[in-house]
Amino acid sequence: MATIDPLMLEAEIKIRIDDAIAERLRHRLQELGASCAVPLEQRDVYFTHPSRDFAQTDEALRLRSDARGLRITYKGPNLDPPRKTREEIEFPIDTAMETASTLFERLGFSPLAQVAKTRTEFVLPGPPAALVSLDEVEGLGTFCELEVEAETVGDGRRALDELAATLAVSAQTPIPQSYLELLLRKRVS
Repeated sequence: MATIDPLMLEAEIKIRIDDAIAERLRHRLQELGASCAVPLEQRDVYFTHPSRDFAQTDEALRLRSDARGLRITYKGPNLDPPRKTREEIEFPIDTAMETASTLFERLGFSPLAQVAKTRTEFVLPGPPAALVSLDEVEGLGTFCELEVEAETVGDGRRALDELAATLAVSAQTPIPQSYLELLLRKRVS
């Protein structure tokens, strides 16, 4: 979602979808009065920590660039697999991707991988407000992400389950891995 209150958790699920499910979702979101944004080209660069293995701690540090600007995002460990319920700290910075990347590298961080995607966001009014994203991820395919903010893990789980049922995607199996994890796994195989 946008900038998350540091006292709130981001809860999300990701599902792989085909064109038929994507079309059904678009229709259902329209029926529910969701507002839709113009598709965004997003480039995410993920970094490794100089002394901590983010793969082991299940954390992430990312720079995201799109038409809205550049944002730094920290994602804490997952609290509720296969959902992605975690602390997220995100804020905009007024500089270029290359400048921010150079700063991270000077501090000892190393670029790990890049995720490129086209994202179409739909916002459903709440409570709780929800963000539904349809993503075309380069090298991976098409996905839907359902995302809500919650005060507790249980609140996030309930909100996601209700949203999935409302959108008729609750029968789809959530993918617990991030796009980064899926791309890194694909590189190895």
